[in-house]
Amino acid sequence: QQAVAVRADFQGGVVTPVSFRHAGREQRVARVNARWVDRAGRHPRFHFSVTVESGDVCELQLAAADLVWWLDSITVEG
Repeated sequence: QQAVAVRADFQGGVVTPVSFRHAGREQRVARVNARWVDRAGRHPRFHFSVTVESGDVCELQLAAADLVWWLDSITVEG
């Protein structure tokens, strides 16, 4: 898990990741596959499964406590 810089839209109380930087490259989000909220801790964590333009599927997490984005996993296509 690593912290990543994410560009996201915040509209109508809904967060949608648009792109993020990983390994020095900008990854554009082609599709948000799923979103869910983990409310187990003191502060909620917002999770997103996204497909980037390369076809890889990534799981991003936004920690509400400090608004830091985390890249939890990457599933490489092919």
